[in-house]
Parts: sequence; C-alpha cells; structure tokens
Amino acid sequence: MSVIKLSLILAAAAWQDAPDVDHRLPTLEEPPVRERGLASWYGDGSLHGRRTASGELIDVNRHTCAHRTLPLQTTVLLVNGRDSSKRAWCRINDRGPYGAVTSDGSYVVKTRPEQDGKWRGVLDISIAVARELGTHEQGLEPVEIHYWPRDVRASGSFAAVRRPAE
Repeated sequence: MSVIKLSLILAAAAWQDAPDVDHRLPTLEEPPVRERGLASWYGDGSLHGRRTASGELIDVNRHTCAHRTLPLQTTVLLVNGRDSSKRAWCRINDRGPYGAVTSDGSYVVKTRPEQDGKWRGVLDISIAVARELGTHEQGLEPVEIHYWPRDVRASGSFAAVRRPAE
C-alpha cells in the first residue's frame, strides 16, 4: 500500500471520529472553456523527430500539442466536441496549426487566417492524443480546450476544515 493511500485512509478515519470537523471535501470544478474549434493531428508521423517551437523534438507518442497563442508548456484538457466522455490531457510544446491541405491534395503552410478571419483549426495534436480522443480516423475533430490560467490558484483545500465553535 502506498504512503498516499495509507495517509488518506488514516485521515478519513480521523474525520469520522472528530465531531467538529466538516467532512465535506471541496468540489473540483472543471476549468472554464477557453476555446472551441477544430483540432487536427500530426497524421502519419512524418513530423516525428522534428524540432518544435519549444526546442524539444516531436514525439507523436507523447501527449503534446501545438497552439498559436497559449504559453508553451501549458497543460490543457481537451474534450471531444462530439463525445464529451473522451478527454485527454496534453502539453503545448509547439506553435500552430498553420498547415492546410489544398484542393489538389498538396500541403501548404499558412501564415495568416482565411479571408473570413478564421484559422483552419485551433490545435495540432499528437497521434497519442488523437487516439485518446477517438479522433485519429477523422483527421479534424471539434474540441473544447480547458485550462487554468497561471494566475489562478485552487479555491479549496483538501485538509480537514474545522467548524467554528457555536
């Protein structure tokens, strides 16, 4: 048994014996949806081993992604827009997506949004993330991006909270 499990069991037992302790744990709230859009994935793995904007090498088997504006090394929760039970955590280690497939099937790099001011997608995700989200067959999938801004701290504590004396 791990030390953490043992600590939790002992803490739960102590809470049951203490009449002046509030036994309710704080609720864990999902972060607000910050962005919705299409996620594309790195495809056949041909980008594997190339250098990312953060300097690390692309590993299509790790949970990483590319986003145009969120800070590098930010961890985000992705939720499949068609099946919210499929979720994946990934870390932003690159910039993008900038690529697009043209009508003749060739791949081009885009440096600005479409004429309507929109980009093709909001994220490029690794193959590992695409598999976890169930999107590796489609290529493009609607997603919700959840994240906690760096200046936000948890609002609750997992420590026992003593009730004020009445």
